[in-house]
Amino acid sequence: MRERAHLIALWTLAVLASTVLVTKGRGLPLTEGGSTAFLLDRSNGVRVKVTGIQGKSGVYCLPEDAVLKSVIIMAYRGLTANASKSSDFATRLKDGDWVMFERDASEPVKISLKTMPATERILLGIPLDPATMTESEWELLPGIGPTLARRIVFDRQYNGGFRSIRDLERVSGIGKVTVDKLERYFPNTVTH
Repeated sequence: MRERAHLIALWTLAVLASTVLVTKGRGLPLTEGGSTAFLLDRSNGVRVKVTGIQGKSGVYCLPEDAVLKSVIIMAYRGLTANASKSSDFATRLKDGDWVMFERDASEPVKISLKTMPATERILLGIPLDPATMTESEWELLPGIGPTLARRIVFDRQYNGGFRSIRDLERVSGIGKVTVDKLERYFPNTVTH
């Protein structure tokens, strides 16, 4: 009995330690080619989060040319939907988009298009967008604490967006080594 309690205590401690490492983004460095906890095949498409549809909410891999209307059709065949403009239905979906359906029984379905939170994008291996990240999202990345996150957001507001992830080097306290660690999270913004 004592041995079993000891094993349970060790297991609990291991789970807590792993959770802290993953939450702070300070875990062991990932190997080349494996940057996510699980993979969705994205060779021929974009990954889009869909919520608000009972039994159909989740992350879907859709064709690269998928538009908002295709998600609406998938979710609600023939149901009246409400978007701000009819042209919104032709909006092309990007990797990391989040389509939210909100339904009130007496109203048409309200549809909004957002970006997945950084935590989910990191987990799925979807590139982050340094132009839209909040301080708390920057803190998820290795080597970025509250002070650097605040400096990054301030710099972006004061000097304008980052054309490449290398532009982070203009922020006090961030050098080449830190930027090299962060490159894998921003593959589409890297220009050499």
